[in-house]
Amino acid sequence: MSSCGGRLAGGASIYDEQGLLCDRKIITLATLIGNRYPELGRELGMSEEQMMHIKMIAPDNLQHQVYNMLVAWRARDGQAADMNTLNNALKRLGWISVYTQIPNTPDNFYPVI
Repeated sequence: MSSCGGRLAGGASIYDEQGLLCDRKIITLATLIGNRYPELGRELGMSEEQMMHIKMIAPDNLQHQVYNMLVAWRARDGQAADMNTLNNALKRLGWISVYTQIPNTPDNFYPVI
């Protein structure tokens, strides 16, 4: 688990001490992405097999599926799994509403259920 280091309100850090996207930010992102997450996963370089495995881990919980996909992306790409890469993928997919919601959603707004 990758906890956010330091500040979270205002100019909060979205990266942990190792420079990895922190869990709190991933939880927030998981709530915004929704059921089209496999498209995003593929855009981020995840394979069909990885996407099927992610769905099998939590078949009845969409938020956990999205969260697990983002965690797998972070685990695979490390510091390269950053907000710039994610934002570029969202733009390529044309998901402008998700892209614009990210900076306006507090990282402690949604719990994982």
